[in-house]
Amino acid sequence: MFTFTFDIPREILVLLALTAFCIVCVGLIYLLRTRTVIRAVERASLPQAEDEGATREACSVIVYSQDDPENLERLLHSLLGQDYPGPYEIIVVNEGESPDIRDVVSMLRASHPNLYLTSTPDGVRNLSRKKLGVTLGVKAARYGVLALTTTAVDIPSPHWLSSLTRHFRPGSPTGVVLGFAAIDPEEDDRPGKRRRAFDYVAESARWLAPALAGKPFRGVEYNLAYRKELFLKNSGFARSLNLHYGDDDIFVSEIATGENTAVELSPDSLVYLREGNSPRLFRERMIRRSFTESFISRRPFFLASLTGWLQLAALGLAIWAGIAALPNLFPACAGLVMMLGMWGMDVAVWRGAMKALQSRRLCLTLPWLSMTYPVRKIAFLLRSRLGKQRNYTWT
Repeated sequence: MFTFTFDIPREILVLLALTAFCIVCVGLIYLLRTRTVIRAVERASLPQAEDEGATREACSVIVYSQDDPENLERLLHSLLGQDYPGPYEIIVVNEGESPDIRDVVSMLRASHPNLYLTSTPDGVRNLSRKKLGVTLGVKAARYGVLALTTTAVDIPSPHWLSSLTRHFRPGSPTGVVLGFAAIDPEEDDRPGKRRRAFDYVAESARWLAPALAGKPFRGVEYNLAYRKELFLKNSGFARSLNLHYGDDDIFVSEIATGENTAVELSPDSLVYLREGNSPRLFRERMIRRSFTESFISRRPFFLASLTGWLQLAALGLAIWAGIAALPNLFPACAGLVMMLGMWGMDVAVWRGAMKALQSRRLCLTLPWLSMTYPVRKIAFLLRSRLGKQRNYTWT
């Protein structure tokens, strides 16, 4: 017969104490990491006091295009309509020669002389087309501040460029600005949409939190700015030329420091990635990231994955204590209360993060998604290792 008594063996008390310890550690990591991102977005969303007559440094916007004339034209209209208090130019770098791309740029250049077009040579082999394209854009840039994006995004605000580059001031040590690319949750209605939405936010918090804490190691290729002199001083992508990717994580980790890097999360600075959480694009992005991150020497990734392992450990310890104490139900009830508290914390923290980063608003699935996140990370890492040859330029 089941009983309910406070006379609990010492070994059961140890299991319950370890359960509580794991949960406290999870809460501390949430406070130091995930909550940091939420607070940063909240502060960035407050009205910004603009200096009267403030100007910006001259800027070169580099747009990478993969022969996508329709989306390029839409993006160029947004960029050419930017309310930027300073001179700026737009350099379109297309992957290969394309008459359609040339027609789009020529049509708009007739009324916008600050628009230029260059392209990577056709038939390039054993070289990353993206890195070659960005390098050509940097070489062609006349100005010292570079803002980079691609035709895969929409830029809704006419103040995007001004917001992204506001940290570049004369005398300022800022050399790198990390922006954010949000994803419209309504674009993904296929099975697994909640998991993909959570993983995108978790991945974003994973690099945003260290960057906000002065330990930047990556950004996103869709919304990034840095000084041309840093690119040249680093010899561009010289250290990762054998890889197709890494232009926004390996390269950023090489030039970004706590002293020269700013994170820009204001609403006007956001870009929106189209179909970013479609199953194919999501899978490719996660596998690619898992591979290139292995080349980053300073990777503050441990805490991001530790929360999931701690949660799984807490669940296992609580179940162990509950079963081992039978027929006494008190340890099982105590473990259940601690689990409910941990899952409630998951919902509160991650729901706030999903809202802050403009993702799908989840609730009951958050505890499960949070606990199993590191398992999915390992699965993507293994997949990236199994197909690693595809990431090298010589294949």
